[in-house]
Amino acid sequence: MKTQITLSLLLAGGASLGLLALPSPAVAGGGFTKVTSGTLKVDGTRYWRKKANEAKLGAVGQKMTPAVGANFFQHKQDAPNGIYEVHTSQPITITSKQANSWGVSGGASNVQGGASGSSSYKGKITAYKMKIDLGNARGDIRYETNRHTKHLQALKDEGNGGRMISAVWIMVNGKESKEGCYSGELTVSNGAWTVNTTASGCASSSYTIPPGSILAYEMSKVRQWDNEELTEKPKCPSGYSKYDTRSSPATPKDRCEKVSYVNTSVVCKLAVTDKAKNWYVSARSGKDVCKSKKGKPNKSVKCSKSGYSYVSQSGKDTCRKASSSFKDPYCPKYYVYDKNSTGNGGVDQCHLRGIADMKFDSNSGF
Repeated sequence: MKTQITLSLLLAGGASLGLLALPSPAVAGGGFTKVTSGTLKVDGTRYWRKKANEAKLGAVGQKMTPAVGANFFQHKQDAPNGIYEVHTSQPITITSKQANSWGVSGGASNVQGGASGSSSYKGKITAYKMKIDLGNARGDIRYETNRHTKHLQALKDEGNGGRMISAVWIMVNGKESKEGCYSGELTVSNGAWTVNTTASGCASSSYTIPPGSILAYEMSKVRQWDNEELTEKPKCPSGYSKYDTRSSPATPKDRCEKVSYVNTSVVCKLAVTDKAKNWYVSARSGKDVCKSKKGKPNKSVKCSKSGYSYVSQSGKDTCRKASSSFKDPYCPKYYVYDKNSTGNGGVDQCHLRGIADMKFDSNSGF
């Protein structure tokens, strides 16, 4: 049984998370579940526990492999709010016999009776697995990370040891483990998960799940990078509005053009025998004319310099000459410019080296 919820990411921001409806817990037995200080083992699969309070869903970090002790996730960056869909799986119940001495951190979740100080919990704990799919549908880690370039770059910067948190186990008090207590609206504030509920029989109508409630976590890594996961058209700098495609071997890179104009005056078109002081340019609708101060017939006008084009306008006309300047197009941050693109009508392209495939990390190193 699995319930899908769209969250404004778990423990990562300050926006509404939506509704969380959880199934009733299943009692674990026969060695099905085992909890130690470094491991949560469920149905044969082990999850990391060391520094679990830093393992927020969708976060990017580094897998640390100390010479002594268990491997662990070193947190680097929280995920952007609201980009991943979180799925809640069938919960389990862990008893003190199964838990043994596993060192619940102080103030973790709503667990009562010795959780804040004792290394051995006497009672039952309900744990819910919350996970993000690794696939290429909206809400999945691969799809959304590829489209949020800052988070993608954070993962790239971690190199081969880079990991993302794809699942966590959250523990809650037995009295609050019933489905109704977790069906209210969830919000995130200051890194804590706040639950508001109107369900009856719950310990409180509003309570908080701090990061210490993360009992264990799952890390995932990139199996393969893809050099052409996303493409964009290069952009022109401000003011350079004309995009000019080019594809010759000598000038393969496209360019952006800005056209500026230089103006010069309109003058009378006079004969050699005419005295310039006796004539003036008169503005009128359409092309201006040259008029005589002595009552002679009108003459034509011309540009005062060669190479300029005549421009009729409201008021006095002008002459102008176009002048072009050029700048290179550019790609969005983290994209690579491809000046030799042969598709898309010859327009250059910007390529993002996105995630092609992800996989769960190895079950070793505990």
